[in-house]
Amino acid sequence: MKLGRLARLAICALLPAAVAATSALAAEPRPWLCRDKPVFSSDRSMAYEASSRAAGRWQVFFMEFSPTGAHDGFTIVNSTEPGRRGAPQAGTLAPGRYYAVALHRQGEHWICAGYTRDDTGHRAGLIADLCYGESGPDCAVNLIVKPEAKPAPASAPPTR
Repeated sequence: MKLGRLARLAICALLPAAVAATSALAAEPRPWLCRDKPVFSSDRSMAYEASSRAAGRWQVFFMEFSPTGAHDGFTIVNSTEPGRRGAPQAGTLAPGRYYAVALHRQGEHWICAGYTRDDTGHRAGLIADLCYGESGPDCAVNLIVKPEAKPAPASAPPTR
């Protein structure tokens, strides 16, 4: 009888920790599981701007693929929370090939964008112009990638 009571006490004591661990894992974004993974690449450094017009929390993930990598071969190399209200979040990416995925948070879970559109061919000079929405063409998040501007060369000192 005492052994059964001790076992129940141990289970009751460990149950909250197990539930908390499961909840923490459920809240972890897993962009490699998303079906739509637009890809872009450049042999030069790239600059990106991510902006959001939607309510709620979005996150954009940049991944690289390697057949020997974890997570179905995808490795997250960078991520950003899109800027809001006309103030995009900017950053840079090293030369390479990237898969860009947007997820939005719904309660404790991260959900893959239900809609992805690539408008890259509509604007010259861009590497990528991607639109993500929860379920339709609402473009909740926009990601623009372009070649990184080269710094202006230093001017030579005047000669006499």
